[in-house]
Amino acid sequence: MGVRGLGGTLQKEIVTLHLVNRFISCKSEQNYTLIRCDIIQGLRKLYDHVQDEIIKDAGLRLIESEEILEYRKKYAAEWKNV
Repeated sequence: MGVRGLGGTLQKEIVTLHLVNRFISCKSEQNYTLIRCDIIQGLRKLYDHVQDEIIKDAGLRLIESEEILEYRKKYAAEWKNV
């Protein structure tokens, strides 16, 4: 699967903003932790390709915002070695 958001600056901003909003809004859905994990993974893959600090900051802020420590640790594992 290719990495979305590599089209340019505007596209990166749109994708990042959408993923952040989706992370926040999915909490009331069934299996929201899996959705959030996919979002964190997607942000990490995008960051790995473009090395944009805004994407990194967004991902790390989302991880820190997780209230349940178990899930926060799981999400943080995706961002090791950054």
